[in-house]
Amino acid sequence: MESGFFLGANSKHGFYSLYDNLIDLKRAKCVYIIKGSPGCGKSSFMRKIKTKLEEKFHVEQIFCSLDSNSLDAILIDELGIAFVDGTSPHVVEPKFPMAVERYVNLGDFADADALSDKKSEIIDITAKYKSGFERIYNFLSVAGAIESEIFDIALGGVDINRIKKKAVGIISREITKHGSGGNVKKRFLSSISADGYATNFATISDMADNVYVLEDNFGLGAFLLAPIADAARDAGFDTILCYSPLTPSRLEHLIIPELKLAFVTSKKSDGYTGVYKRKVRLDALINQDILRDKKKKISFSRKLLHATINEACTALKDSKLIHDEIEALYNPHIDFDGVYALADKIANEII
Repeated sequence: MESGFFLGANSKHGFYSLYDNLIDLKRAKCVYIIKGSPGCGKSSFMRKIKTKLEEKFHVEQIFCSLDSNSLDAILIDELGIAFVDGTSPHVVEPKFPMAVERYVNLGDFADADALSDKKSEIIDITAKYKSGFERIYNFLSVAGAIESEIFDIALGGVDINRIKKKAVGIISREITKHGSGGNVKKRFLSSISADGYATNFATISDMADNVYVLEDNFGLGAFLLAPIADAARDAGFDTILCYSPLTPSRLEHLIIPELKLAFVTSKKSDGYTGVYKRKVRLDALINQDILRDKKKKISFSRKLLHATINEACTALKDSKLIHDEIEALYNPHIDFDGVYALADKIANEII
């Protein structure tokens, strides 16, 4: 996977959106909200613009939570410009119309008359696509409950103050100067998608030379990361807070771009294999007697957790195949030359 993030997550709560965190609207110059049908080229439109702009500017990619090969947004932070797919499930509407946000209507490039002839087929397959997500989120709700049980076992056997002391030591080593920002971005680095459960570790390698790896199979990392993030922000550094897709309230990774510093959670089921500076073994801080006493329960719960997540991913893969069928109905009736010409026009205006 290319370097980038997610702003949507298939979570234990259903679809969870961080799209309000794409860009600070108060400092944004322009946010282009893209509307249009399935298969009308929203992702391709953004890729076309990204290709032209990245010759001069850094372009942050936001991937789709169903299909990590598809773009849902791009951000050119230094220009205060963003493009975002504003359609379901992450519907985006303007808060400051025309002053900040503008619509890009790719529906103008669709042959509505031809598509109306496929009305019944489109309605039926769209209903089939939407109905599949109830099963997906049932699996993830169960997975979230199991994960919470495992977390509670660990929490009962760890002294949180020991973790916080480690955070103080890291802060004293790494946050030794003042930055020029202090803004906070919220993102997902991981995704539960049709491609499985995966963390985009390429983003860590791209953004950080100094990497701390947290060995954390119980979800304790937030107790270490939160005070470091607070200290970095208070020292004037921009921070990127990356949350768990299954449990979006739990902080899993932290990036401080100006320091080229990152903290990445590594699990047995999703391990970080890149270059790192230090390893913090949070699992070792848990009372080992408690872990031994609960060994069978933890082992069984982990197997059940992985099984439910895998079932959700299989169902997501089935949903993606149905979505591909929907796009195939629309594709022949879209003027893609017009879509790409509009992308070139907007990109040239920005440049």
